[in-house]
Amino acid sequence: MTKQLNRNVIYKQLLLKVTISILLLNVIFAIIIIQESINIQRNNEIELQSKIKNEIIALSDFQVSALKTFEKSFYDIQKKALEKITQKKHKDIESANLEEVLKAIDLDTVLHDLYVIDNNIVVNTTYKPDLGLDFSAFGHDRIIYLNTILRSRRYYPERFQFESSTKRLKSYSYQATKDGKFLVEIGSYSEIADKIMKMFVDRLIQITEENEKIVSINYWFGDKNYQFPLIDKSINRHIPDSTIVWAFKKQEDVVSNFKAGKKDFNARFMYVKQNPESRLPDFALSIITDISDRNQHVFKIVKRQTVFAVSFLILIAGFIIVAMNSAKKIE
Repeated sequence: MTKQLNRNVIYKQLLLKVTISILLLNVIFAIIIIQESINIQRNNEIELQSKIKNEIIALSDFQVSALKTFEKSFYDIQKKALEKITQKKHKDIESANLEEVLKAIDLDTVLHDLYVIDNNIVVNTTYKPDLGLDFSAFGHDRIIYLNTILRSRRYYPERFQFESSTKRLKSYSYQATKDGKFLVEIGSYSEIADKIMKMFVDRLIQITEENEKIVSINYWFGDKNYQFPLIDKSINRHIPDSTIVWAFKKQEDVVSNFKAGKKDFNARFMYVKQNPESRLPDFALSIITDISDRNQHVFKIVKRQTVFAVSFLILIAGFIIVAMNSAKKIE
């Protein structure tokens, strides 16, 4: 009887030790596998984002090269137009029909806009929504810039800029009137630039569609005070404002997570500085990834290891029970 009790105690201790050992081993294996899986996933995500960034930069370089092919002739048109307008005596330029002025110098009123600026305020323009616009709203540096142009009486071309309302490339140039009273600004669209940008946007959309977990790839323009996307998407309004502002304020890459509805997303903003000679503005490339099921593979590993551990314990327990029954029969 005593021997049987001792044997039962030994079997129970053995079962406990085996159980603990198996559980510890499974926990260790699970941690190692999960960590390796997470590292592989992160490396794959970084590699994909880096690949996309490199392609976008390559497309941007192509865009710059394409714009350079017609840039000089484009700015020559603006320069000649401003010279014609500013060298003539326009006593009533504040109230003149600027569309007729454009037609008189053979410029398409659909592609070109004129602005007459007096004391940093738009007093006449072909683009009526900007009538009365006060440039002081853009900061003190902008006022200094405009006053410098006014005093110089010279032609000043600017970089191409993206309009937040039209999402089109537009170029602005300035020149003061002959008497130095008014500053005349011309803003021009380019059909060639429009075609280049359409090709660019189409490619951004195509890259997004090719990658299941990526919900948006976008171009963002602006500065530390104001930013806007090239492509309007509903996901844009869920991105934390601090993430977008920080990318432009610090001019560096920024990463953050956010929620939209029941889903979790990762936003990576990569700031790209343009070559000053390109006349194109700096931009931030955003890649939004759906990470709602990022931990699914972890749960699968835990589930798999749990099933393995339980199955193995049942098997060991079965062997021990069989051994105990066999011992009883021998006695």
